[in-house]
Amino acid sequence: MSKSRPKAPRPPSPELRRRAEDRLERRRTAGPADAGDDPRRLVHELEVHQIELEMQNEELRASRREVEAGLRRYACVFDFAPVGYFVLAPDGTVGDVNLAGARLVGVERRNLVGRRISLFVAETDRTAFADFLSRVTAKSAEESETCEVALLQDGAWHRDARLTGTMLVEPGRAPMLLLAAEDVTARKRAEAAVRDESRHKDEFLAALSHELRNPLAAIRSGLYLMEHAPAGSAAAQKACAVVDRQVGHLTRLVDDLLDATRIARGKIELRRQRVELGDLVQKTVEDHRPAFEREGIELTASVARQRLWVDADPTRLVQALDNLLTNAAKFTNRGGRVEVEVRNEGERGAVSVRDNGMGIAPEVQAHLFAPFRQGPQNVERSRGGLGLGLAVVKGLVELHGGTVRVASAGVGKGSTFTIGLPLEEAPEEASAPQDAAVPSGGDLGHAGQRRCRVLVIEDNVDAADTLREALEIAGHDVRSAYDGPTGLARAREFHPEVVICDIGLPGISGYDVARAIQNDRALGHTFLVALSGYGLPEDVRRTTEAGFHRHLVKPPDVDQLEALIAEACAPERPHGVEARPQS
Repeated sequence: MSKSRPKAPRPPSPELRRRAEDRLERRRTAGPADAGDDPRRLVHELEVHQIELEMQNEELRASRREVEAGLRRYACVFDFAPVGYFVLAPDGTVGDVNLAGARLVGVERRNLVGRRISLFVAETDRTAFADFLSRVTAKSAEESETCEVALLQDGAWHRDARLTGTMLVEPGRAPMLLLAAEDVTARKRAEAAVRDESRHKDEFLAALSHELRNPLAAIRSGLYLMEHAPAGSAAAQKACAVVDRQVGHLTRLVDDLLDATRIARGKIELRRQRVELGDLVQKTVEDHRPAFEREGIELTASVARQRLWVDADPTRLVQALDNLLTNAAKFTNRGGRVEVEVRNEGERGAVSVRDNGMGIAPEVQAHLFAPFRQGPQNVERSRGGLGLGLAVVKGLVELHGGTVRVASAGVGKGSTFTIGLPLEEAPEEASAPQDAAVPSGGDLGHAGQRRCRVLVIEDNVDAADTLREALEIAGHDVRSAYDGPTGLARAREFHPEVVICDIGLPGISGYDVARAIQNDRALGHTFLVALSGYGLPEDVRRTTEAGFHRHLVKPPDVDQLEALIAEACAPERPHGVEARPQS
């Protein structure tokens, strides 16, 4: 076989030749003249070739600098990319890794090279990861595969990562695998939180359905008994008491829902005053004592001798205590005991509600004050509720600058809830404690009260008629209307002293009815009561601006309405009574 001859050098390009000739001409112009024709031509050729070589070297050096700069840029991008990159052999051995990749597994870069990447994948994900590597190595360089795995650090879960693998194939080199690893821990946690929240909402809706259906069933049965039992009989009276209790229960459920929403939106407005903590707690305990006696639960109270003054809204503080006492009764069996204690803890007054009931598991205590959270329930939900009571307690207490905490030794070992409130100086003239409850009207509306003309405007026919009949039983002259225009026309015919008006009416709204009555000279002194399903401060403001004197939240308490009617019909009532919300 003949040996192949070496290749002749590549002739210079015409452009390069021209540039070399130009450079040589410049040199000759600057130097001494040549002598002789042939030697001069030879020298000329040699000098041209020399300059060509110099220029080629310059171009090579420039190209090398560009390549080196590109490599530095690539190394910088690789090293400092926000996504982790691993260069792997087909068996998963790490050949190179950037800083983000090393941080993902919590190991320095130099300690990762030469190790199997599978060592940093959670045991439960290793089979899926091996299948992923096999799929990547079987594909071409233009195709990629993805999977998600949990990564380990020091043998424990560290981060969740989404992996994208692509083959790197270069002529003359062994194939490698480029693995891009994106940290998806935050996304996975957010997805888990969404699923958890969805589950809690489903549980809440199921609980709400249960909690609504139970009193509705009792109300329906009670109404049947009231319809069929002899009027005034023991059965009818018992049924009436059942309906009254269950309506109160439904009202409390709705109030808890509204209060939880108002607290979350920062819509609760406190009406603070100086309150003596011991007196308020004693009265609240006494209000609950009959209910505890019916359930066969002992209720005791221990109040510090020192008077403890707090700056608080007494109604909201009583509401928080009501919820704690109701909660204690719910989770304490017959024959159990609930103790309420008021004490001084330095700069704070503390109220503890301690029971020897079911107790609370440690894992439940962590989220006990979160809305819609409860401990495990049996299928009957005999300890039911909406999981809002304690959330409302926490929100109300924190609005007062206080704290609420829970302690329990575990299931079956009882629990203690403690409210802490900042103490204040005693008022200069500490008067007798005020009743924190909303006035009920007492015996107002019974025999002896002045008969008043009352107009009820309500688009719910059943609600309007039953309220009219209740006020008629109390001795008042009552008319009703079921829409705005009819109500306004009836007011001009009837000249009522009191108008109880719904806000959302057909035809014209309750706001428009109130404005029209206020602008009518013949009706200008009419006492206007707004009746609404909404009770936020802005709702009260809108009814006040429309001319209403009072704002009641549905369902209205008839005794409370009788008290308002007595106030409205009192001869000494001043004109333009200021509106204030009542519930």
